[in-house]
Amino acid sequence: MRTLYALLFLGAIACSVVSCGGKSKSDAAAKYTLTAGTDNQGNRVEDSTLAPVKTFLEQDLAQWMASFTGIHIDSFRNIQKSDFENTEYDQTTDLTKFYELYKASCNFSPDSSQFIDLYSAGLMLEKKGKKIIASADVDQAVTLCDLKNKEWKRIASFGPSAGIEEAIWISPSTFILAGVMYNDNGQPTPLLMIGDINKRSFRWFEANSVRPPSSKYEPSGLKKLKIDEWE
Repeated sequence: MRTLYALLFLGAIACSVVSCGGKSKSDAAAKYTLTAGTDNQGNRVEDSTLAPVKTFLEQDLAQWMASFTGIHIDSFRNIQKSDFENTEYDQTTDLTKFYELYKASCNFSPDSSQFIDLYSAGLMLEKKGKKIIASADVDQAVTLCDLKNKEWKRIASFGPSAGIEEAIWISPSTFILAGVMYNDNGQPTPLLMIGDINKRSFRWFEANSVRPPSSKYEPSGLKKLKIDEWE
């Protein structure tokens, strides 16, 4: 096995503005909210379903959703809530070398003040002549770079049993991470995490669907890196 990246992202197992059903992504982002209503005591409660992000799953994550067997929005259930890791990752003073290798795979916020990086922590890239050579660690980390406030932090990390494949922004302060968790049979099952920058927290969703080996799914960010060889 090459590594987690080779397994997850090379098939063994962002945010373009488009419209669907007469509603644009910008309209959906403007209306996005996690608040579902109030409880018996009048306290505001969060929506425990994925209904508020249905448009984004059908548009930006359509290919990811289609890589699993028999999956739909109602397949998911909210399993937990967790805080961002909030671990210092790197400096933002000079991003030239980073951008040269990884910028194509980064997911920038609507105002371009932040970006989500799925690869640099575990995927080592090197230019040899005109070729991009890659090697990978068994672990993955998701980092969030705040260009405006000059902060770059690790917000989530994963071992060999799970990994993130896609990241999309659904508002200036909210995003979705989409990936897989491996079940007891070693099969990849869907994982969604909604990240809230203001609350510095994630809500996790999973479904009992499986990605068949025939799917050959390759994450969009990895394809943009145009890797020539793996070591």
